[in-house]
Amino acid sequence: MGKAYSASDSRIVTSAGTTFDVELTATPTTGYQWEADASGDIVSLEKRDFTVRSDAIGASGVERFSFAAHRPGRATILFRLKRAWEPEPIETHTIDVEIR
Repeated sequence: MGKAYSASDSRIVTSAGTTFDVELTATPTTGYQWEADASGDIVSLEKRDFTVRSDAIGASGVERFSFAAHRPGRATILFRLKRAWEPEPIETHTIDVEIR
C-alpha cells in the first residue's frame, strides 16, 4: 500500500516506481460506485477494494484505488460516482498527478 490521498486532494506529486492510493467515501449498497480513469500510460490502476466502516447493514465505507507511477510526466485521474446502468455520474473528482 502506498501513500493515501483523499477527495480533498486535487494534486499528487510522487516519484516514478512508487505506488499511491486514493480513498473515497462510498456506499455501494445504494448502487453507486466510483470509477477511475487515468489518462496516458504513466499511471495505471493496479487494484481497488472496499472497506466497510461499521457492522451496520448498508453502511458506508472507503473505496480504495491503488495506482502505480511508471515514469516521469503528468497525468489526470478522473473519478466518477455513478450507477453502472446510468450514463451520468452524480459526482466527479479530478486529481492531477506529477511524477518526478
